[in-house]
Amino acid sequence: MNKLTNPEIATFNTLLSDLVGIASVKGEPKDGAPYGEKPKQALSYLLKRAEADGFTSVNVGDKAGYIQWGTKGPLVAVLGHLDVVPEGSSWNTDPFTLDTDTDYFIGRGVIDDKGPVLCAYMTMLRFKEKHPDPEFRVRLIVGTDEENGSSCMVRYCETEELPDIGFTPDAEFPCIFAEKGIYQMHFEETPSGRFTLHGGNAANMVPPYCECIDLEKMSGISADGVQAHASKPDLGINAIDLILDKMSSELKNSSKLLQLMEKYFSQKSETKFSSFFSPDVSGPMTTNVGIVDISKEHAKLYVDIRWPVTIKEEDVRSKLHEIASEFGVTVVDDSVLAPLFKDKGSDQITILTKIYESYRDAFAYTEDEKEARAASLSKIAEPIAVGGGTYARAMPNIVAFGPQLPWNPDQCHQANESVLKENMYLLVPMYEEALEKLGNSII
Repeated sequence: MNKLTNPEIATFNTLLSDLVGIASVKGEPKDGAPYGEKPKQALSYLLKRAEADGFTSVNVGDKAGYIQWGTKGPLVAVLGHLDVVPEGSSWNTDPFTLDTDTDYFIGRGVIDDKGPVLCAYMTMLRFKEKHPDPEFRVRLIVGTDEENGSSCMVRYCETEELPDIGFTPDAEFPCIFAEKGIYQMHFEETPSGRFTLHGGNAANMVPPYCECIDLEKMSGISADGVQAHASKPDLGINAIDLILDKMSSELKNSSKLLQLMEKYFSQKSETKFSSFFSPDVSGPMTTNVGIVDISKEHAKLYVDIRWPVTIKEEDVRSKLHEIASEFGVTVVDDSVLAPLFKDKGSDQITILTKIYESYRDAFAYTEDEKEARAASLSKIAEPIAVGGGTYARAMPNIVAFGPQLPWNPDQCHQANESVLKENMYLLVPMYEEALEKLGNSII
């Protein structure tokens, strides 16, 4: 196990501090910045650094980019993203200033996905030094729209070479063989003009805050929830759900959207939308109302649905239109990602799972994680199925591999997003071994 040297640690810390300092949340599109200025700034920063370090560095339509070493042989890729979700609330530190005062890195993106991207970059630096003329090419591909539908990878796949094999450090260990489908959509209706209701920042986040104003009485109410990733909505408390309990029946009855939500998408719904579909090897369907936006001008309710891999997309869509028709509202598709399913016995998944198993004892842990860690280590490492969407489905021949450990509390999209420094540093030799073994498996 070739751990990071002190100079490598210093380099990593500087790069991570700089990237976390760029608040690369999707913004208004501009010329040369299709996802806003900050995602473009993060992309430019890494590509310029790579060029200075002697890599081939390519900007792909200001939406994605790649860093490459090697000129011949098959292509092995690591796929990551530099965009992040909005900071949300309840932070104890500035989310866009890397906090290193403890044993943790704390900041938006340290685990999803800037930290792992930089681990891959450090791996690339090692590979470059070790292999001046390698038998296969290695490429770090980075996008800037993963959190909002991955259109960056649609652009990349249109014009750029696709990898022969690779992984994305945008999920969890050991290795993921199945990912649920992700259907993001919204319901629309003509607003009553009786009230305004605003909550949530992204469909794939459990909203931590919601506010309602009664325009006739000129009075307001609000609710505070707990933010979480939409793939695991049970880990959060939905503020939109909470505010429905506080709103008068008169106001709720003036909105078909809220009536629909109460019947099918609330945590208290007697007939949940997910109950119409059976679970499979990838687990049950989950739903999350991530945004409500009701004003005098428009009324929209955004929902994130994670559907099991054996369910047909058209069946989910058909049921959405059925319940929308029941309430006389409109369905608008925003983003649909098909499920991903890989052979658990493939060389790719076998190699990565075995690498994880050989490293897992070395990862640091807290006292609170001790019991869960012991339970995990008592079992043979096996590929897993998840509800979260990773970049693996955005590009052929890619599977998700880390960085979250089975005993870690979920940090993705959370306030005070953090990771133990020691564990982040350990990813570098781990991913270095993964590049070497994946490449050697196909030359």
